[in-house]
Amino acid sequence: MSVPGGPAPHDESVVLSPRWLTAVLRQRHPGATVTATQVTERLETVATKVRFDVSYAHGEAGTVPENAPPALCVKAYFNPASRQRGTSRAEVDFYRLLASSLPVRTPPCVHAQVDETTGHPLLLMHDLVAAGARFGDPLMGFGRDQAAGTLDQLAALHAATWDGAKPQPATANGTKHQPALATAFPPRLASLTRYMGPGRLQAQLDDGRAPGVPADVRRADRLLAAMDALAELSPAHPRCLVHGDVHTGNVYATADGSPGLIDWQVVQYGAWALDVGYHLAAVLDPDERARSERELLDHYLDRLAAHGGTPPGRDEAWWAYRAHLPYGFFLWGITRAVERPITVRHAGRLAQAVAWHDSFGLLGV
Repeated sequence: MSVPGGPAPHDESVVLSPRWLTAVLRQRHPGATVTATQVTERLETVATKVRFDVSYAHGEAGTVPENAPPALCVKAYFNPASRQRGTSRAEVDFYRLLASSLPVRTPPCVHAQVDETTGHPLLLMHDLVAAGARFGDPLMGFGRDQAAGTLDQLAALHAATWDGAKPQPATANGTKHQPALATAFPPRLASLTRYMGPGRLQAQLDDGRAPGVPADVRRADRLLAAMDALAELSPAHPRCLVHGDVHTGNVYATADGSPGLIDWQVVQYGAWALDVGYHLAAVLDPDERARSERELLDHYLDRLAAHGGTPPGRDEAWWAYRAHLPYGFFLWGITRAVERPITVRHAGRLAQAVAWHDSFGLLGV
């Protein structure tokens, strides 16, 4: 597709320009002509997210093209400092190759491309907020019923790719192909351990982000060893596509209350328990987790079967759930570019779950 300014511009002003947007939107909405945009919100973390309203020229019939989105959200790395830290194309590839063919609720995507010259990924989606959706508050957490709703979405995602099953996504020109999931979205456990050395990781684990957690759980060497053990363990269990980062802030509710998932930056081919263990330990208050996790795990297994997956036995699943809890703790152990209260909440909850279930002991580290 030829777009003036390129498929994934670094320059925010280009992306918000009527000329660039018209070229992009006409791929899905022939005849659409953008006349103006108005930014409604800008969020800066590692990536930049910009929400904006879109105005269109009226056609001969006095209307704009049917279903042309009135508001959009772009996610890209407009800040040069973010690009220097490195970018990932995984989320863009997820939307470009798979999202439309999976039975999981995600934001409607207008444009997902990577500039192959610069490596810059860009994602253009419908603005969920303008459509009445509500995003989860990372500092609020979930109740049991909310967690059950998200587990149903995860079960649908996992079942569609369970143990090597390959959905058949449509490419931009309408042809079908089957990407090898382990190639397009490789496992992340081994590569994540190279992100931060043991000394740096230990300093972050000791900075107060996991208050009240025993010192032997806050040991970088044990946490890194647990990640290595999980990487070796993973091929022995059924694998599937996993979201990889299912905390409260990455879940939204549509106007009718149905849950959906956003921020697919850590999507990978791996064990189902990476998602389930991380999600329950991150979103539930520790007391609620202790009361409800067995029941919620059973709910997930039942929904996995309902969606066409072949669930493991209850005892095997309970072991895998507890053994995979260090994954989420590691992610929040290496986190730097997130507000401190959010980091403390998630790292603390996940570390407590690791300690409660002696996950390190289960993995022999």
